[in-house]
Amino acid sequence: SRVEPIVQLNSAVQSMWYRLNRLFFRVLLARLLEYRIEGAHHEPRPPFLLIANHTSALDDPLVAFAVRGQLVYIGKEELLRPWIVGLWVRSLGSIFIRRGEPDRAALEAALRALQQRKAVSVFPEGTRSLDGRVGVFHHGTAWLALRAGVSVLPLGIAGAHRAMPKGARWPRGGSIVVRIGPPLHVPKAHGRVTRPMMEEWTERFKQAVIDLLPPDQRSLPVSETRTAETIGAGSAAMGRSRPADA
Repeated sequence: SRVEPIVQLNSAVQSMWYRLNRLFFRVLLARLLEYRIEGAHHEPRPPFLLIANHTSALDDPLVAFAVRGQLVYIGKEELLRPWIVGLWVRSLGSIFIRRGEPDRAALEAALRALQQRKAVSVFPEGTRSLDGRVGVFHHGTAWLALRAGVSVLPLGIAGAHRAMPKGARWPRGGSIVVRIGPPLHVPKAHGRVTRPMMEEWTERFKQAVIDLLPPDQRSLPVSETRTAETIGAGSAAMGRSRPADA
């Protein structure tokens, strides 16, 4: 059966639960590795769409540390299994997206969250990079930003792929820097969101993230760029399989 795509963060209890979880992981990671947040003054007031490169399971808590308010995460539906993990993830407020197929319900849920003046977090690559370099950004993120007409806040996460690479079960230590860049102000599209519009904004989003990363984490040459999964691990991108232009 289809999983309800969003758990609303609209109560004092849920707000407190989110903050307690964030505090727990902040204390835990502070004991395991070094990290710092730069550019926090760039954070706008909600609603906004947060985008970041994706290289590690550490990215989700690091993104939560980087902003003051609550985030609605976009994550793969597989996070709901086993059930105890799914219950915990749902309690934090998430949108669950199906991998490898169009998921209009998840896109519309993310759009509703932004219309309710929430901050939504997504990794536009849709899968973790193995070498730390930025891969393909999918168009779904641009579709969402254009439909909502909200600011897009870029983050560059440097060093997480070494501290906890894909496949690792525990952080190895090291130093991580999360850089927050100036928000990009995306005008609301009135009418159809066309492919050229999505392509233009997708490239702007990707460049904004790349500008926040060290040289060894920037994109491969076009001839070597890896093909990312349509919707991958971690907080999934709203990928190549997008809804019809609206």
